[in-house]
Amino acid sequence: MSAPRTDPQRDGELVSATRALLARPWRTVESDPDLVALVRRHTEALDAWFTQELAYRLVVTADTARLVKTGHVPPDRPLRTVSANPRPFTSAEYTALALVLAATTSGPDRTSLRDLVNAVHSAAAEAGIVLDTDAASRRALVTALRWLIAQGMVRELDRGVATYEHDADADALLEVRQDRTALLPTGAVVGAEDPDELVARARERGSGPTSVRRRLVEDPVVLAGDLDAARFGELRRRAADEARRLEARTGLVLEARAEGFAALDVDGGCSDVAFPTGGTLPHAALLLVSELVYQFRPEDDPDPIPWASVREVLDELVAEHGRYWSKGALADRDRFAADVLALLVSVRLVEVAHDGAVRVLAPAARYAPEVTVADDEAEDEQPTLL
Repeated sequence: MSAPRTDPQRDGELVSATRALLARPWRTVESDPDLVALVRRHTEALDAWFTQELAYRLVVTADTARLVKTGHVPPDRPLRTVSANPRPFTSAEYTALALVLAATTSGPDRTSLRDLVNAVHSAAAEAGIVLDTDAASRRALVTALRWLIAQGMVRELDRGVATYEHDADADALLEVRQDRTALLPTGAVVGAEDPDELVARARERGSGPTSVRRRLVEDPVVLAGDLDAARFGELRRRAADEARRLEARTGLVLEARAEGFAALDVDGGCSDVAFPTGGTLPHAALLLVSELVYQFRPEDDPDPIPWASVREVLDELVAEHGRYWSKGALADRDRFAADVLALLVSVRLVEVAHDGAVRVLAPAARYAPEVTVADDEAEDEQPTLL
């Protein structure tokens, strides 16, 4: 009796599907037909790995794949608007999104925009939320609807929602995919008194090793201070085993240093934020962190850098390189500075204190410029300054 034949492509397909779902946990057949088909083909194996290794849950339907992530809530992964220049949702837009979901949970599959707006206001009144009908409130509602449309949860059948932003009497015919909107919430909200309690609930799942593994997968860097001493010591002891487990299924290469660990995404296919890369904000962020390392020598003086000093460095970079950067991005200098710092925070190169002071983290040393000084009398020797 011959041994059963195995699919030679299975391992590679599992790695591809795992990486794709980690980077973008919501996939639909309209936007990712090949990936949804791949996930459906390996649902059982994928679900088992996500459950056992990360305590995540994979939900797969005929046309949707949804990886429900719980146990670790990164503070810098906001929803982003559907626009030419996506930005994080505002609190008003998050509120509008929650109200739309509440209004459509048990409603009809097809509805008019006017009826939906009325249902949203009813849901707001039931929740004790004062919802105006001014232009700002309409804009927030349109932003939420456009996000739902982009995710395939709502479809415009006749006319569009965009006109409502400027015309309170505008109408449209919409189809609501309630089977998909039901997959969006990730945690129980009954009895929660405030947002902090919801976040605390989301962080409760999983054993010690599982919770640490989630941090390695979800965060670009896990520093010693991110974990308690016992857990960090355990991770150090189990680093070789964790490296094998992660690389075998995700392709991430675990790198250990005295300051912490990084799971390196060599080809970028598993990351939702690429750095360094092209574009105004990434270019400015790269130059800024390099200058902060070079000018302030954080390895010698680990104290936070005052915001005024950071802003001065950034303004000097704008003066030198601004002609190559987007005029739109530079139109609001305060917003530009905040966006540059937010990018550096998201990739764990800096931390920003409540007073705005910036602490440069150890991984930033990777981006320190190596300045050499040539000596005319000894041209073969070029000592670095760092």
